[in-house]
Amino acid sequence: MGRITKTNQKRFATLHGGGHLANVSNGVTPLLEESGDYAPVTEEHISQHLTGEGPALGVYPLWKKSGVWLVDWLAVDLDEGETSSVHADNLIRLLEAKGIQAWKETSKSKGYHVWVYLREPISASIGRNAMIGACRIVQVPTREVYPKQVSLEPNRIGNCLRLPYPDKRNKGRHEVFDPDGEGMLDVSKFIEQAWEKRTPVSLIRSLLPLYEATKPKLKQPSKDFSPKDGFKGTAKKIWEDLNTQDRSATMYAFASSLLWQGYSFDATVDWVRRLDQRLGKFSERNDQEAQIRNLVQKAADETT
Repeated sequence: MGRITKTNQKRFATLHGGGHLANVSNGVTPLLEESGDYAPVTEEHISQHLTGEGPALGVYPLWKKSGVWLVDWLAVDLDEGETSSVHADNLIRLLEAKGIQAWKETSKSKGYHVWVYLREPISASIGRNAMIGACRIVQVPTREVYPKQVSLEPNRIGNCLRLPYPDKRNKGRHEVFDPDGEGMLDVSKFIEQAWEKRTPVSLIRSLLPLYEATKPKLKQPSKDFSPKDGFKGTAKKIWEDLNTQDRSATMYAFASSLLWQGYSFDATVDWVRRLDQRLGKFSERNDQEAQIRNLVQKAADETT
């Protein structure tokens, strides 16, 4: 890798701004300062990521200002095998038709990341909904849309995404395709182009009608409904047999089944909460409600 200028290191750090960093060299571990605090995105850390003087990094996107959770970038992680590249290309074409420059990166194994870099921070909820709406229009899976959370409970940091161009990487992986030609961009050209083609927040907001237009049409169950009256399929099996080794997967499958059967978001949250009381996954935690709502939201994003 050629020398990366200080200016480009600073730009790379700004493009991938967020709340904190993670060491992703071997698994995913929050990066800590000597003080024990979570490490922020800094030019020094980014320089070590790009040059190999430090670990490969990922970034947790959410940060807070004046009570609002914000993000500096949006992304989709696609890892569905052979269809991932097609999904990435379809999403990028839609975004480009809306005037939004998106970047396709090869991820660690056989998948792809689609990145959108912003000229200024945007509300995490607006950014997430905008990307979900765009994905739904072109039938791209929405389970791995970043940010994956729109707010964080105290002492929580959310989910991170690996950064492109770690110095220590397999050939052809974690590199960005040249949108104007064939092959991959070297890191310096990528930084320069991504910096110049950052997306105004107004264009991200223009995607919100896609989110509203693709919301699942869900109905409320009757107030006197009880499980014996009408749970079907997977939800019925789970409710009647709680013999499970993976409580999170069981609760997700239960929520998905209810949503497909026509339960509203709030009704599904209510029934998943009741299931959780029986399984004991989140019931003893202070953030039970947030965890359940995040789980149901992920299921709802897949229910189109």
